[in-house]
Amino acid sequence: MTSMNMLKLTRRGFVGGCGALFVSFAIADQRSSTSPSRLASWLEIRDDNTVVARTGRTETGTGMSGYYIQAIAEELSMRPEAVSLIMGDTDRTPDGGYSAGFIYGMSNVRKVAAYTYQALLGLAAKELMIPIGDLTVLDGVVSGGGRSLTYGQLVRGQHLDLIIPVTGALPGTDPTKWVGMSSLDGYSVAGDPPLKPMSQFKIIGKSFPIPGIPDKVTARTRWSCDVRLPGMLHARMVRPPTVGASLISVDEIDVQRFPTARVVKRGNLVAVVSTDEWEASRAALVVSANAKWSDWSGLPGSDNLTQTLREYPWGDPSSKGSAADVAKAMTGASRILSASYEQPYVRHAPIGPYVAVADVRGRASATVWTHSAQSQGLRARLATILDIPVEHVVVRWLDHSGQYGRTTLGGDGAEADAVILSKLTGRPVRVQWTLQEDLAWSTASPGWVSDIEAALDVNGHLTAVRSTFYSPHMFDPRPVGALLAGAPCITSKPGGFIATEWPYDRISNRFEKAHGMPNLGADSPSGGLRGNILRTPGQRQQNFVLESMINEAAAAMQVDPIQYRLRHTTVPRMIDVLQATAKAAGWQSRPSPRAGARGIGTQPLVGQGVCAITRQNAYWVGIAEITVVPATGAITVTRFTIGVDCGKVINPRQLDRCMKSGVVMGLSEALKEEVTFDTRKVTSTDWSRYKILTMAETPEIEVVQISRDDCGFGGGSEAANAVCPGAVAAAFFDATGVRARRIPLTPAYVTRLLRADS
Repeated sequence: MTSMNMLKLTRRGFVGGCGALFVSFAIADQRSSTSPSRLASWLEIRDDNTVVARTGRTETGTGMSGYYIQAIAEELSMRPEAVSLIMGDTDRTPDGGYSAGFIYGMSNVRKVAAYTYQALLGLAAKELMIPIGDLTVLDGVVSGGGRSLTYGQLVRGQHLDLIIPVTGALPGTDPTKWVGMSSLDGYSVAGDPPLKPMSQFKIIGKSFPIPGIPDKVTARTRWSCDVRLPGMLHARMVRPPTVGASLISVDEIDVQRFPTARVVKRGNLVAVVSTDEWEASRAALVVSANAKWSDWSGLPGSDNLTQTLREYPWGDPSSKGSAADVAKAMTGASRILSASYEQPYVRHAPIGPYVAVADVRGRASATVWTHSAQSQGLRARLATILDIPVEHVVVRWLDHSGQYGRTTLGGDGAEADAVILSKLTGRPVRVQWTLQEDLAWSTASPGWVSDIEAALDVNGHLTAVRSTFYSPHMFDPRPVGALLAGAPCITSKPGGFIATEWPYDRISNRFEKAHGMPNLGADSPSGGLRGNILRTPGQRQQNFVLESMINEAAAAMQVDPIQYRLRHTTVPRMIDVLQATAKAAGWQSRPSPRAGARGIGTQPLVGQGVCAITRQNAYWVGIAEITVVPATGAITVTRFTIGVDCGKVINPRQLDRCMKSGVVMGLSEALKEEVTFDTRKVTSTDWSRYKILTMAETPEIEVVQISRDDCGFGGGSEAANAVCPGAVAAAFFDATGVRARRIPLTPAYVTRLLRADS
């Protein structure tokens, strides 16, 4: 053990009848002087032979809580049932960074467990008086020399501290570090403790239950909306009528009608608070109807989005690849294909709107109960809004409806509303957003336009690809409550970024550019249409462009789309998942469009389409089978087959769930989702105007999983949604012979497209 970097096992005396081993951390990066403490510990081995693990990351529906428990149990050679997990609370867990990168966090928990395992072996070797190499461990019981001891027995009667090495500054103490993507990983466990080889795994790779699901099904889960505090006020927000309106006046409340309600305001932030939630709700409707606001008209209208993006004076882009090599390849090409693709704004749109509870006590403390994918980042943002030291802010994490990436950067929900109102009232405040409020005011994944060119040689092989991507700001999680109140907010500067990972190694020349611009209506008090990342950010959009062009090139060469992809890659994992998914789907190997494709008629036409993506050490393929009725423009996805090779599969059953839920999300985006707005405000503020896929519209979903022991772990939650739009658009072309270069494929868009082609 002494040979391990900074590993230190210390005793804190005998306590009689109980005891534990606390695995805490020391910061190798000397910029921080944080002292290890019980609250900061990663892991506790308790004398009842159970384990309590802690992570600052949070469960957002991927099954991360179960994955971490399986990883810890695997490294400790224990049963998963003996391991419990505390997540997300900033005062009870080490900084875990953002929850989207759970595979990175899994490396941490495996190392922590491996360090702990070595320490326990050392204790057992001393107690049993035999060499460590002669010990065996099964289900938390160490055996050797004819004797056995549980982990709990090894620590009973004493408090032990195992100090392990950790690198990384404390980004939570500096809000400016949370404005971009550079400080999202939290602490990183250093050193190289011996990890269990995959060939010896007994727990990872099996379908253990995910914690929390039984409690959700049986109504025992405590959701963020369930929090109640003594003296708590309920709040309903009174939002401006337009994105950029400023408050002129607001009437006081009729106390005869609403005896416990009152108006609270700061700047353009207006709310009604009451001890009774429904009184607050009713009174807010009256206040909203009578409030006076300035007029504002600074949006282009959603119908003019593409034109607005085309006309913007774009500056220097981000880029990847060699412009000179691509230009040379283009000059010598036998044929050049070019196309433009686009998508409108898309909402995160959780079915359960946001709720947060805050208890702010001057500058002394602020505690917030919420559902977030970035507890430490949110903590830093709230400290900035309140202008108090970040160490005085505590974020308590609870389950709630999903947010699909919206809070990855430490925003955007009801938390800012809650802390500002709590500070103004001196009472705990619970803020419940409405559906209309969420759909009108939350951040959104911004619309975009992209141009792409592809060069083909005389054999129809792709030799070069050049693309340019244009989009408003995609990293602006500033909470709307803080913006309306005029409270301090920090965000990154607008700019483009390249997110594609390149699966086609035989296309030797590529050059990609990405431009970014400010939010639409950015000069308004609310920050305008604040753009924020959505699941599989950036890559989802840019991969749609790349894969659509691959499909167009295959059609131009009259080659089967899957065979065309196989011609352009030598990556075995990509080849395997393409072939396995095609086999499971019953793919008809032929060029597209199919024989008899047409864009007219009242009879349903059928089509098949494929899309692939590489992301976070994982390879994905989606195959859509659709019917389309040209006369009505109605598209129905009848079957969707999705395949993934994400390295070693941790929990096959949970991966199956993630893949299927990702398909549902991706098909909803491909067929329905679109934020609409006029020149003043968002107009898609209910489910009849912001449409999502229904249960009745969900197709049969076939899942293909490839698990490998030789290439580590990959991202098995994101990217399932990203293969859906490209596959559906390709299937539409296969059925009709008409290219759809815009999503969503709504009936109105499809009928316009087919009429224009006829």
